[in-house]
This record gives sequence, structure tokens and C-alpha cells, in this order.
Amino acid sequence: MKRTLAISACLLGHRVRYDGGHKAWPLAEKMVELGVTWIPFCPETECGLGVPREPMRLEGIPEAPTVITIHTRQDHTATLRAWSGQRLTEWGRMAIDGVLWKGRSPSCGLIGVPVYHASGQQQAMGQGIFARACQGCFPHLPMTEADRLPEWQAVTAWIRSW
Repeated sequence: MKRTLAISACLLGHRVRYDGGHKAWPLAEKMVELGVTWIPFCPETECGLGVPREPMRLEGIPEAPTVITIHTRQDHTATLRAWSGQRLTEWGRMAIDGVLWKGRSPSCGLIGVPVYHASGQQQAMGQGIFARACQGCFPHLPMTEADRLPEWQAVTAWIRSW
């Protein structure tokens, strides 16, 4: 299985999460053994936000939310959107076969990311800023979240479905 997949860097064990941690996905190494080449990405660190950093969430209109830090209320939407445009232009020149996302992330969540009112009350579910931009740019590119592939059979079925 020769595939080139973009992957949220935290799923490969990179310590890029807001708290300095990672969310290593146990099946990533097995996929490399079978010929998958990973292209790691982290919108939040690559757009200049540090590690650790203040946690963020989506707020506002679910179809076009903003990314706001929870405590200091800093808006990082424009920065993340600008980075997204640059990264997607790069990906357009590459032969990427699919994308594996970290779920529930305000930048990388593909589905089911909570969107809040400014008051802090959850109002809906949406998509992370980068995931939404990627899906809009590459609507036919296979994409899923690692949480949706909990076992090897699910991984191989996802890849065979292309």
C-alpha cells in the first residue's frame, strides 16, 4: 500500500498540543510498515502559536466560526485562515492521497467540534478551521479522523474505499 497521507502531527506523537502533549495514534507505525508516508502538520504551531499555549475553542456561527482563546479571548481566526491557504496551496502541488485528522480540535476536527456562544454555552457542532478549508479545497480527497479508525480493519477498509 503506497500512500502519502497528511496527518495531524500530534497523532504521530509530536508534542504540539496546547498542553505540550500529544495524542499518538497507535496504528500510525503499522501503516508506515506497510508503505504509508506521513506528511505531519499542526496548524496551531505552524502558524506561530507556541507550545504550551492557551486552549482555544470555536465560537459564533457554526458554518463560519472564529477561533478564540478561552481565558484571554484572543482571536486567532485570521492567522489560522492565512496559514491554511498557504498550506493548502502547497498540498495542491503534492500527491497527497488522504488526510487523517485529530478529532474535536478547533483547527483539525473534521466533524463534531463544539461551537460555543461567547457566553461559554455550547450551541452547535462544527468543523475545525483548517479541516473546513481543506475539505472545501479538496472535496474529493479521502479524509477521516483517527478516532474513527480504532482498529486495523477499519484502517484498511477506509483505504480500500478510495
